Amino acid sequence: MRWILGVLLVLFAAVAVALLLMFNHGNVAIFWPPYRVDLSINTAVVLLLLLVLGLVFLIRAYRQITSLPRRVKQHREQRYRERALQAFRDATVALAEGRFARAEKQAQLALHLPEQGGPAALIGARACHGLRASERREAWIRRCAEEFGLRDQAALLAADCAIDEGDGEAALRALDSLPPKTARQVHALRLRLAALDLTQQWKPLLPVLAQLERRQMVSAQSAQAMRSRAWRHLLTHAGSDPAQVKAVWRQIPREMSLEAPVAEVAVEAFRRAGDPGTAAQIVERLMRQRYSARAVDQYAAFAHLTSREKLQAMEQWLKAWGEEASLLSALGRVCAEEQLWGKAESYLRESLKRDDTPATRLALARLLEQTARMEEAAGLYRQAAHQPRATASSNPAGAASIEAPTGLIAGPTALAGASGGLAGGGAGGAPQGLVSGANG
Repeated sequence: MRWILGVLLVLFAAVAVALLLMFNHGNVAIFWPPYRVDLSINTAVVLLLLLVLGLVFLIRAYRQITSLPRRVKQHREQRYRERALQAFRDATVALAEGRFARAEKQAQLALHLPEQGGPAALIGARACHGLRASERREAWIRRCAEEFGLRDQAALLAADCAIDEGDGEAALRALDSLPPKTARQVHALRLRLAALDLTQQWKPLLPVLAQLERRQMVSAQSAQAMRSRAWRHLLTHAGSDPAQVKAVWRQIPREMSLEAPVAEVAVEAFRRAGDPGTAAQIVERLMRQRYSARAVDQYAAFAHLTSREKLQAMEQWLKAWGEEASLLSALGRVCAEEQLWGKAESYLRESLKRDDTPATRLALARLLEQTARMEEAAGLYRQAAHQPRATASSNPAGAASIEAPTGLIAGPTALAGASGGLAGGGAGGAPQGLVSGANG
């Protein structure tokens, strides 16, 4: 429709011009001595229009010729720009695909576009990290920070690469160079958390973990596990100083202190610091909330408590938690200390039915040896010595109950000789020592 209207307008204009020229009878006389040119006014108007059009054409042609070098330059720059943009896209895709060599090559081509030089340098650094080319990666990172001004991004990338290589100290140095605003961002906090975990700096790790948890950037389960590990390490590193152990214990939240792994390490820390009373209180408080096999073994090993006190507490736990194998084994050992041979044997045999562990076999063998049943004790010694290691490692009791079977398996010859001595009617020294090591 529009082109039809345009054609009609042109036709109307042509008709109007023709009618106007039809009634125009004027002349134009041009004197150029000794010449004179007479033209009709219509011819003069047409010539004048042609002259103007010719001048316009010449001016435009001149401008086009003089601007040709500039246009060629712009065309080349546009081609470079398009190639650089395409190279940047290809570098991003190649990095995501894990084609690090191609990503680095395309990132180098993308540097022809200045405004995307910084992101291209970051891609090149990440690609070199994937290629394990540390020197080239550091060169890319320096170029990103110094030439393109992306200092914060370069520091974050350097920290991320250092964490990937297990160098927590280098990661912390890079993160410490960040301004406070950037250091509070989620990605920076995540990197700092990983770096502190690598360097085992547990005390500063806890506030960083709390910030991430408040922002819901770490799952509750992962935060709980990491916080538990941090408190356990802090208790372990407190050494044998009672004041330091108590200071760490007071900082632990109550709900965390009731977690079995934390409470078990706290018991060992207080025992090491010479405060078995607090250690016993921790075990008793823990056992009121949840069952812990290792805590039961720790409680059974307390020397400051009498056997009757231990039996009284353990029998209450037996009513509360049922006949757990580790609890029955601990009850058997404590009854053996009180020379309650019948109860001790029944507890130990019931424990063996539920979980056959070398430590329980050794305790039962020692009990049988003390009650002059040497042949049966020798058989248990042999069974404990030849018991597979997998059974021993599956025992959730303390380290003492796991280490004793290892020693037994390491020396089957000595054990066989000891069992032979028992069969002959004499109490061999090797089994006594082995059982003592297991009970200790």
